[in-house]
Amino acid sequence: MMFTGSIEAKLDEKGRVFFPSSFRKLLPESEREFVLKRDIYQPCLVVFPMSAWQSEVEVLRTKLNRWNPQEAMIFRQYLSDAEQFQLDSNGRFILPKRLLAFAGIDHAVTFVGMDDRIEIWAKRENDFIAPEDYAKAVEALLGGKTE
Repeated sequence: MMFTGSIEAKLDEKGRVFFPSSFRKLLPESEREFVLKRDIYQPCLVVFPMSAWQSEVEVLRTKLNRWNPQEAMIFRQYLSDAEQFQLDSNGRFILPKRLLAFAGIDHAVTFVGMDDRIEIWAKRENDFIAPEDYAKAVEALLGGKTE
């Protein structure tokens, strides 16, 4: 699965939103469970298909020493911020109020495909790097490399 692109959607009065059909089409039939959590860097939410979430947790688990109090606290907080969900028969899911508040979401969202996960942002403009700065950043990151 590789999610790309951005899709705008509206929430209903209960906080439900349609999971974008273009993203649903990328999922295998067996992938019907998801995890929703706060992003650790930005005011957005992140949706993981369960298989991607399990891989993410496994990486974190192997890097942490749960006998170290600080690392145990990191693991606890990372997992406690996560909520599992399934889509309803109409392809919708509920965004919990506490997560809506965290991300500043009120009535509309933008889904942004981010490889094996999807970010959910409050619908607003200018969340990306300015075009000239983006070009310079990509050049600095990839310039001169040929593979």
